[in-house]
Amino acid sequence: MKIDAKQFARILIEAVEGRKSEDVTAIIKEFVNILKEKQMLDKWRDIERAIHTIWKEKYGASSIKILSAHTLNDETRKMINSIAPGADLKERVDEQLIGGAVIRIDDTRIDGSVVGKLQNLKQVLMK
Repeated sequence: MKIDAKQFARILIEAVEGRKSEDVTAIIKEFVNILKEKQMLDKWRDIERAIHTIWKEKYGASSIKILSAHTLNDETRKMINSIAPGADLKERVDEQLIGGAVIRIDDTRIDGSVVGKLQNLKQVLMK
């Protein structure tokens, strides 16, 4: 029986869920060794895409990127992690936003920045 990328992704997700960071590293190394033994390293990109798809199906998001005017506080980070557990959270501060944030959840972009609101207002007023 041949295992496809999505099945490999499910196996890896099940193997790492709830594990400590150092355990996850060891599991991934072993996983890569198995792919190498089976001469399937060329399937890694397909497996990676499947991991994001499965994670999104299971938890609602696989990656969250937040560009904000100010550093997020711990309470906000905890809230994000409770809404999308296990999602890869990346933060960046851009003081030019003045206030608010631009949030990208997987392929969806939400602009809640002051600059974004002002640009929208400008477009509306120019019509």
